Amino acid sequence: MESIPPALIKSLNDLGLSKYDARVYATLVLYDNAEAKEIIDFLAISKPSVYEALDRLAEMGLAVKRVSKPARYSAISPEMAIDLLMEKHRKAAEQALASLRILEKEKVRTEKEDALWTIYGDANIEYKIRDLLGKAKKHIECMIGDRYLPFIENIKIRNVRIRLIVISETPGLAEKLRRMFPGANAEIHVISPERFQAPFPFEPPEFLEVKKFMNFENVLELNVDDEELVMIPPFVGGSSSVLNTRNKAAIMHMKMFSQMHMRRLFEGGEFCPPSPPARRKQR
Repeated sequence: MESIPPALIKSLNDLGLSKYDARVYATLVLYDNAEAKEIIDFLAISKPSVYEALDRLAEMGLAVKRVSKPARYSAISPEMAIDLLMEKHRKAAEQALASLRILEKEKVRTEKEDALWTIYGDANIEYKIRDLLGKAKKHIECMIGDRYLPFIENIKIRNVRIRLIVISETPGLAEKLRRMFPGANAEIHVISPERFQAPFPFEPPEFLEVKKFMNFENVLELNVDDEELVMIPPFVGGSSSVLNTRNKAAIMHMKMFSQMHMRRLFEGGEFCPPSPPARRKQR
């Protein structure tokens, strides 16, 4: 007789069944109907473990006990069983989400919020970006390169002020973005990497060496409500990590730098370093 595939037990575990519950249910499907003794002999596990699993499966509606001596058990159809387990997960997820949202609103602020965190992996980065954009209540300021542009597609954003700067040479991208983010509150700019890399008036010669290691198609800077910042430096080859912080000083510092840079690019203003303090004349 065929054994129970380990992959099947793992899948049933993921759906919420314990190791013994999964093995006993699979055995009932295999047998059509069986006595507890047959299950014990087939699985080679203890009698109490089998009876406890049979009771749990019956309580969940996944197994039916036939009144006879000795009692016999049969499994409901796999389709019905999976539907029951999925519905249980759906209800649990809805209840958990409602409770977690309440906890989120009552979030306890700690000194650790001033820390600079690192998030690894494209999937985690995409989730963080989408989560932040969806939570925006006042404004969004985002500078993004081609690599991470797919991360902001098909996102439902509230009617907040958006300033989106995309570093790309893709034809027709500006029109596409305006369709994605319609409304008077959306300010969208698409600029080429060449224009973005234009030298600063005060740029030191050493910065030319630094630029060799930079690729602005990989840049990401996202400020949401001046409350949280995610940033990916424009390194050549891209990055699989993002810097994330709620540190107010760091957020405002980056915002000030970005505003000065954007003023130089879009308004023709000068990007100048701060003047040194005036020296008092000695008498």
